[in-house]
Amino acid sequence: MMNLLDLFRRKPSGPFADARRADEWLQALRHEDEFEALKKVTEALAIFHQGNRPLTRERLKILFHLDEASQAFQTSLSETYLHHPDALHAGEELLWKNMTTLYARFAHAYQRFIHDLVEQRGKAEFSRYLPTITARALHYYAQEIKWHYFHHEPVQPVMWKRLHKYFLMCEGSQFADSEVPLNSKLLTTCGNEYMQILLLDMIKPAALKPVQIATVDHWLDHWSHLVKLERDCDPETHMHCVDLATGIGARKLLEDMHGESLRCWSMAELYVQVRKSRAGLTDGVWLEHVELGEDCVLPDCIDLLDYVARYWIRPESARQQDRAQVEDRMMEMACGVDAIHSCLQPHDAPVNHKAPFEHWALFDESVGGYGLVEARPTERAKEGKLVLVKPTGHDANWEIGVVRWKKNSETGTPSLGVERLSDAPKQVNLSVVDGSGEPGDTTIKALFLPKLYQRDINSSLIMEPADYREHRLLDMHYRNNIIRIRLTEIVDNSDDWVRTHFEVQAHTARAS
Repeated sequence: MMNLLDLFRRKPSGPFADARRADEWLQALRHEDEFEALKKVTEALAIFHQGNRPLTRERLKILFHLDEASQAFQTSLSETYLHHPDALHAGEELLWKNMTTLYARFAHAYQRFIHDLVEQRGKAEFSRYLPTITARALHYYAQEIKWHYFHHEPVQPVMWKRLHKYFLMCEGSQFADSEVPLNSKLLTTCGNEYMQILLLDMIKPAALKPVQIATVDHWLDHWSHLVKLERDCDPETHMHCVDLATGIGARKLLEDMHGESLRCWSMAELYVQVRKSRAGLTDGVWLEHVELGEDCVLPDCIDLLDYVARYWIRPESARQQDRAQVEDRMMEMACGVDAIHSCLQPHDAPVNHKAPFEHWALFDESVGGYGLVEARPTERAKEGKLVLVKPTGHDANWEIGVVRWKKNSETGTPSLGVERLSDAPKQVNLSVVDGSGEPGDTTIKALFLPKLYQRDINSSLIMEPADYREHRLLDMHYRNNIIRIRLTEIVDNSDDWVRTHFEVQAHTARAS
């Protein structure tokens, strides 16, 4: 069997320029074990990136062939990972690593062609393929992101900036909505691929199991075209937006948000599709909703539709939540997990350092949270950060919340939107329970958030991402009680924390 690696290693004037010989290698690859085929293609892509050989139309053609020939075993190995984990034995981590590496290298390969076209101002011999190349780059970045979600890893700011830049390029070159082949059987657009990443990230995928994430991604293969990005933002019709000048994904659209880099969208058509699919499943009209996939099993599928609807569709009542204007009220705010732990230490505990308080003026307040404005710039308070808030000069309890948006006025004055999570957070220690049911030596520092009855938010725990394991058994030491709990699903997360629900297994009082 001819070695495709030799084709990539040789000069363009040699066998590498011959796509026919590459096809022969790929035909033989179909008879290989799928995992071995995965490794060979990944190695071939690594060699493809080596050196400074010119990028030609023939090299692009070989990359297209390699891409499409590998998609069958990509699908098969994904199915094994999601539905037959027992077949992997101890190889789950290895398969995950190899799949994410494959996706990253395909994306990087297409990215190289994009950069070459930009440098040559569109005069390269493969310039007419730019829409296809960009759509496939976005597709493989999306696959890489999705597999990182399987391990509860968020999209990094540098990735968001890259995705935003590619969409801006598509928009500026007026091919964002042009149909191109994702493979020999499926058409797509750059706009659909980009929108699919935004929509999948909106549902807090870290709170879902890998098979649920893959199911929603499958739905979006059919539904992402129902959502269109628009330059003119109108809070009356648009629910969400993305700022292409930042390193973050989608966010809620507020009335006074504007700017050249802002793109907004309505969820009306997607809402109709979700409700139609849910009604069809409830009524047993299965054949009309084949896009939901063979894995759509009742009642789990209906529950998952309800889950994504909560994040994709913002009810009118939530968008117009009563907010009371506030004057002449200052708030103290401690920002970040470390500062929060420092503030919530018992009064008799030694304080090693003073918590870095910030002072903010309160301009409006609702049951759901606060609107704050500060007279000087700050870097600590940014989207996704946990904060403690209480009125300045009062002995009131700290309330814990999360920064949901941050923006600057024309004068540079920052303002924040903080969602209230609990009005009585407590610092607690958790002991890891070993396999014998006995608490071990490992102790985890966490934050306990009692139920917030005003907003019907159930009790939860906040901890570092590395400490979270679904179904992990722990003893929570709270006041004079030891509460045995089992962690359940993640309900919210950021780079340095996760918020998880839990089930109480047992409750005992410590001897005084």
